[in-house]
Amino acid sequence: MDSPSRGFTLLELIISLTIFGGVAVIVYATLTLGARAAERGETRAVENQRARAALTLIARQLKSAYPLVVQAEAETFVYFEGRPDTLSFISAAGRPEAGGLEKVTYFLREHQGRRSLWVRISAPALPAEVLNGEEGGVTQEAEVFPHVERLAWEYFGTVRDRTAWYESWSGQEERKLPTAVRLFWHAPLGEFPSEWRMEIPLHVYEPLPELLSAPPGGAFLSRRRPLSRRAQ
Repeated sequence: MDSPSRGFTLLELIISLTIFGGVAVIVYATLTLGARAAERGETRAVENQRARAALTLIARQLKSAYPLVVQAEAETFVYFEGRPDTLSFISAAGRPEAGGLEKVTYFLREHQGRRSLWVRISAPALPAEVLNGEEGGVTQEAEVFPHVERLAWEYFGTVRDRTAWYESWSGQEERKLPTAVRLFWHAPLGEFPSEWRMEIPLHVYEPLPELLSAPPGGAFLSRRRPLSRRAQ
């Protein structure tokens, strides 16, 4: 004779539901952590890619730095202004819509408690406009690094027979470009901080001596002259 069927008791049902609920919570937590990790990884990858693109742009512009000779009232000098947080120089990369040389300026901008690195590109860069602090007919600004905690430019070259890295570089005082520029940048990428350091050698050319010693009137600025390469 078969024994009568027996169902679950209330205690067994509670235990089963508890075990099932615990497994469900563990599975949900695992899936959530995985999704968040994938999202963070994707965000970090995008931001890393953007940072690399920005550094590539900076390197390309600096490698095309051009020693534009500017003549003031009583002196002739090369335009290049480098400080720890700003950098302004003339690039020979050129822009198809403007042609000629372009003035490139990197600077920090703060907005709503957030500091970012921006670049201003102005073309064409003419000696008279550069001397007067004016911008060319085509000017564009763009954000390079959206979040910056620390940023510093440094400049390598020879000053008064001493070759070293310097915090600032003035083309008006040195009348030449630095040999290299170094950029240090610290910024958060997603939820993680990241540091970048890049040294960019310049394809340095010095103007002919007679260009720097031209008399007032700008006779040497009115025509093209070959440039002599500086010994590295």
